[in-house]
Parts: sequence; structure tokens; C-alpha cells
Amino acid sequence: MAASSDGAPRRPRVALVALGCRVSRADVDAVASALGDRVELARDEEPADVVVVSGCTITGDADAAARRAIRRAARANPGARIVAAGCYAELRPEVLGALPGVAAVLGAREHAEVAGTVLRLAGLPAADPGSAAGASRGAGWGPPPLVLARHTRPFLKIQDGCDARCSYCVVPLARGPARSLAFDEALGRLSLLGARHAEIVVAGVHLGAYGRDLSPRRTLADLIRAAVGGGLRARLRLSSLEPLEVPLDLLDDPAVAPALCPHLHLPLQSGSDRILAAMRRPYRADGYRRAALEGAARLPGLCLGADVVTGFPGETDDDHRATLSLIEALPLAYLHVFRFSPRPGTEAAALPSAVPGAVARARAAELVALSERRWRAFLDGLLGKELEVVVERVEGGRARGTAREYATVRWRADPAAGDVRGALARVRVTGHDGDACEGVRAGRPTPHAG
Repeated sequence: MAASSDGAPRRPRVALVALGCRVSRADVDAVASALGDRVELARDEEPADVVVVSGCTITGDADAAARRAIRRAARANPGARIVAAGCYAELRPEVLGALPGVAAVLGAREHAEVAGTVLRLAGLPAADPGSAAGASRGAGWGPPPLVLARHTRPFLKIQDGCDARCSYCVVPLARGPARSLAFDEALGRLSLLGARHAEIVVAGVHLGAYGRDLSPRRTLADLIRAAVGGGLRARLRLSSLEPLEVPLDLLDDPAVAPALCPHLHLPLQSGSDRILAAMRRPYRADGYRRAALEGAARLPGLCLGADVVTGFPGETDDDHRATLSLIEALPLAYLHVFRFSPRPGTEAAALPSAVPGAVARARAAELVALSERRWRAFLDGLLGKELEVVVERVEGGRARGTAREYATVRWRADPAAGDVRGALARVRVTGHDGDACEGVRAGRPTPHAG
């Protein structure tokens, strides 16, 4: 163990990097909790002895981002031991294992082993099976995310894997079949985290499938109702949901709706029925339209987001216009835009009629511009409103956090009024720059146990 500046032994410093979706962040949070106080978690720009990079593989760009992150970690931390983890590591371990500094490669299905590997690389003894790092609460789930990796809102994974076979998606190959965290365990983790944090992000690869594999069979709505009925004080943010699996009855249930953030992310992918069929998506444009409009009607002030893939093989100008037309007709606040990327092992990788790169880039640019306009309009709608914000950073006299409505909000910090990381603040929106809101303190912080 290295010595600190005063000569006392210091704990090994570990940097945790999560790329991609909220499930990747949830996995990294679980690693942080499993490591506990045996290591020191590195802050921004701090050198580290061990670096974990949890990479995504949803597109070729995501693969490249993971490789860049590993090379950057090797340059910034000479001599550090790097652990490559996540979906990309699951499918291409040989590629990541050959990168500089990489000492171990553990795929998405081995993420419960990451903490033990970090301890070994840091020269620490293996965790005791009864400790947080050694705890096993269901195969592959790891401990609840009580220690967070560089943020204040815990990402709780309650579902992993996917049984759908969308023709373009490699995630089922990386994550395996759909499986759910045991109902009582998920309920206990929500209660535990709710006593410590103002917001919990509930995550899953196929979140709407939660509970289908449990006995007795359960649903996501069952879990949310039980948590809120049990006195959960934290607000809940649901991560991405398939449009036909939104628990609509929760959105206007007076006993549950106040606990839910008015934010839904519903993957669209395309507004063309022909392309949706080729993608093997389980809905068509009208089904998506109905789900989006019903969600917006039931949850006032809803921030509604979508994923869109452009340049899918065979996509014509008419297909692209159908996508634009559907988006224009819906109350979408933002888009996550992806250019199609053929993923090895998927059906779509072998489809003919590839869209030229320049055409796909132009279509993506048009969608991004539309998303930027929609986001500005959404922020315009927040002007003058008081928002409940989780304080995520206080620096240089300024506070920043995330509102229930998903908008980032910045204001002049007042520690005496409770502006500290993890607290709730009420902020009145006075302006925005097209990306984030500016505001002023609007009163005392909302009470929260933690």
C-alpha cells in the first residue's frame, strides 16, 4: 500500500468509468459499493492505481469510445492496472485485452466479479463473503449501490438481459436472457436507497419485462406500488421503457404518481412501419403514437424522450420523412439519434441496400437539429416554474442539479439554505441557454431522510 503525503499508508485509489446506458452506470455503482471503504474512489483528474472502464457496444461509435477511454486512462495513469468491463468486453475481449494497461477483461455477464478483481490488482486480500464486496444477493447482481461512483442519484438495476430479438441489436448477445432481481430483494433495495438518497433511477436492459421470470409472476407496476405503499420517500425515475410496456395506470394513480418523475424515455427507432417491421420492433407507428400521447395525457408536464436510428438498411427518403412526420406530431422533448451501425451476429448486419454514409449523416443531422429545437421549446415551457432539483455539484459558488423533469438546472449556491450534494432544492427557472436552465432559490429545501 502506497504512503500518503504525511507518510501514513493510503488506500489504493480506484477510478470508475461508465460509458453507455444506465445499466452500465448501475453496474459501476454496484462495483463502488462492493469495494466500500477498502479503496478510495478517484475524483475527476485524480491519478488512480486501478481504473475500471465499463464499455458499451450498441454501435461502432460506442466501441471506439470504449477504446479511447481505455487509452486515455493508460496515458493519464502510467502504471495503473486497467479493468475492461461491460458489453463490449463481453463480445470482444481479445480487442480490449490487447490495449495498453489492460490487466483484466470481464464481460457484462461477469460484472459481479469486477470488485474482487480490482481488490486483487490493488494488492488487497479478497473480500470476506459476508462483507459488501463479497455479498451475493442473487447471481450476478452484486450489492445494492450504497456507494456511488461520482454522482448523487443511484442507478438501481432490477432487470438484466433481453429475450427480444430486434434485428439490429447486439445487447441480447452481450447481456444474455432476461432475468429479474427477486421481488423482495428489489423492494428492500429501493427502501434502503430511499432512506439515503433523494432520487433513485430504476434501470434495466428490458425494464418493462421485470418480473415475468419470477414465481409468482410480478410486474414493474407491482414493484413500484409496493415500494411507494411501503413509505418510500425518494422520488423514482424510470429508465427506458418499450412503448407498449409503459405502466400507464401508475401515471395517474394519486397514490403513486407523486413519487414518479415526469420523465419517460420510449425508444422509437423509426416512424416508418416498413422499417419497424424490418427491425423486428413489436409495434408500428400508430402504436407508438398512442403510447406517447397517452403517457403525456396522464402525466402533466411530462418530459418525453426517444431513441431514433437513421440509415437502417433499405431506409428511403420516404421512410425518413415518415420518421420526421411522426416526431413532429408528438410532444417529444428530445431525441437520442444514432446512425445505423452493423453489429456482428445480428440479422441486420447482413441486410442488403446499405444507406450511403453521407445520406445517413445528413438524416442524422436533420434529426439532431429537430431534437435541439424541441429541447429549447421544452425549456421555454419551464420558464417561471419552481422545480424540485437534486443538487449534484456545488463548485465556485454555483450549484447544479437535475430536476424531476430531467432538465439540468444551475443557480447561485447557498450552503446555509441546504445547497449540498444529494439534497433537494426548489429553484425557480429564470432563463436557459438551450441546454440547461438558470434559476434562483425559491425556498427551503424539500425535507428528505438521508
